[in-house]
This record gives sequence, C-alpha cells and structure tokens, in this order.
Amino acid sequence: MGGIIIACLTALYVLLFLFFIIGVIRTHRYRGPKATPSVTVVVPMRNEEEFAQRTLEALAEQDYVGEWEVICVDDRSTDSTREILEKFAATHPKFRVLSLSPDLPQIASPKKRALESAFKIAKYEVLLTMDADCIPRKSWITAMAGRFTDGICIVQGPKQNNGSRTMPHLYQKLETLGYTAMEAAGFSWGHPIVASAACLAYKKDLFFAVGGFGDLVNLSSGDDDMLIHKMMKIPGTKVCYNLDKDAVIETAPVHTWKQLFNQRARWSSNGTNYESKAYILMLTLIYTYYIWMFISPWCVLFLDCPWQWCVFSILPKILVDFVFLMIASWKLHAKRKMLAFLPTEIIQVPMIVFAVPAGITGMFRWK
Repeated sequence: MGGIIIACLTALYVLLFLFFIIGVIRTHRYRGPKATPSVTVVVPMRNEEEFAQRTLEALAEQDYVGEWEVICVDDRSTDSTREILEKFAATHPKFRVLSLSPDLPQIASPKKRALESAFKIAKYEVLLTMDADCIPRKSWITAMAGRFTDGICIVQGPKQNNGSRTMPHLYQKLETLGYTAMEAAGFSWGHPIVASAACLAYKKDLFFAVGGFGDLVNLSSGDDDMLIHKMMKIPGTKVCYNLDKDAVIETAPVHTWKQLFNQRARWSSNGTNYESKAYILMLTLIYTYYIWMFISPWCVLFLDCPWQWCVFSILPKILVDFVFLMIASWKLHAKRKMLAFLPTEIIQVPMIVFAVPAGITGMFRWK
C-alpha cells in the first residue's frame, strides 16, 4: 500500500509539471499592434529608503506615449521613505504620493490595504502594480499596457532576480525562474494558477467588480494569485502572459538564508485559505510528496524501507524539474541560471518542508 501511495504522489507531481511544460511551450511573444490605454502604476512602500530613489528614477524614464501616472503609497514608514517620495513628486508631475496614517490598525496584509487605497484614487483604466525593490525597463509600461488588446483584462509580466553569485542569490534566481514559468504556463492555458503582483496589470473596473481585495484583506498575502482567481470567476475575463523582453522587471533578492526562509514562510501562509478545495487538496498532496522526499533517504538508512521507494520517487522529480526549467530558461533567455540546478534541487526540498508549517502557523515576520 505504501508503494502505491508513493507512486500516486509521484505521478501527480509529474503530471502537474507536464501541464506546466506544455503551458510554457504554448507561451509566445505577441507580434500584433499594441494598445495604449491610460495607466495608473501603483507602488506600495514601507521602509524602502534603500530602493525608493532608484525605483522612482526608473519609473520617471518610462517612454509610454499614452496617459499614465504613478501613485507611490507610503505605508506608515518609519525611515526616510516618505521624504524621498514627496521630494521626488514635487518635481515630477506624473507622480503622486499617498501617505497612510500611522494610526491605522495593524492588519494581516497591510500591502493590500495600501494597494486598494491607491486604486480608489487612481485616474486611469488600467492598474499596473510593482514592488518597491523592482527596477522596470524604460519601455515597461509600453510593453505591459500594449497587451490590453482583443478584450484582455489581465496581463502578467515576467520577473527576474538580480543579485550576486552567492548561493542564496543563485537559489532565488533559479527558483524565481521556475515560479515565473509556472505563471506563464497557467496564463497560456487561460487558467492562471499562480501570479505575481511585482509585474501585474488589470482593468480597474474588473478589480472593483469583484469587490476589490474584500475578504482577502485578513490574509497575509493574496494580492496576486488569490485576486486573479476571484477575477477569473467573472464571465468573459481574458488573460495573457507577456513575454515581451521590455515587460521583464528586476527584483532584489533577500541576502541571507534566514531572510529567505522568512519570505518563503510568508508566501506559504495562505496555502489553506484558497477558495477552491480542489486546489488546496492538490497543494496538500504536493506538500506530502515533498515530505516523503525529505524523509525517504532516512527511512532507507534506518527503517529498512525499500530503496526503490526512495529512488523512483526522487528521480522523476529531478528529471521533470530539469526539463521544465530548461524550457523556461530558453523561453526567458536565462540559460545561465541552470548552473545552480543541482544545489537548488537539494535545498528546495527542506526549504519547502519547513517553510510551509512555519507559514501556516504564523512563524514569520512582516516588514
């Protein structure tokens, strides 16, 4: 019976990644005419004095020919973020600063409150979100806004980590490539599974049609995939993944394993809060598979477990991950990131095994 369960879990993982592999292969660059809708870029910031100035300067250099504005939300910063924003906005008319009151109550997801506060005062029809530590390319708005053609309501763009050659940075670069490719696969199938608010655009009317973040406000994340899942319930909602090289946005990695674990725990914190029970079940089964991969070598060594149970569950994961990431690195022009494949595969398993319970039990710190 144990062997059958392990085989089923392995098969589920392989089938899921075959879905991702085919989805990535189906993703293509758009070659048609580009739209020029009016765009409001929203950047939530809390204690971002390290990144604020360079992010603002990169946004100020955008070459978009349509109407656009930038709303920077100072979310109760205790450093010099607010001063940096206000000084910059004073000399750049397209920029506005929204400062949230320091007396606002602490909630599970202050980022969603910051975003929705800005959305309510946004002037334009398309909402384009990014993080404070991201660096957009000069034609980023042009590339993202340009995909709102043929009734498309949601556009997801790619992201990549910058950083050094230290192992925590290399790990994040390859893992981000994998998450980005999963996003691309789901969007190419027309059924987004994961999404990223670091490079995400949607119609303002659609956001408010689903009640904004609504019941998601009390969850520590969900300003990306959970929101998109809500939007997909609206009949006729069309999505696309944007492979335009100018749509790529660079994001800063965390620097230590402790910071990385804290971040992954936060990302995992809503794993049991998705509305779809089938999706929660799938996540639970995949997590169970990871637990087995973590403990199986020890079971073989100390509990006389059949070695085949270990080998023939781990090898398929390595193979399907390699194929998936190789295709992703080809599609996203990131082949050098594959040099970190083996150490990333080894580190990823315990990272997920321990980060998930830490996230669900709230053992992480928000900025």
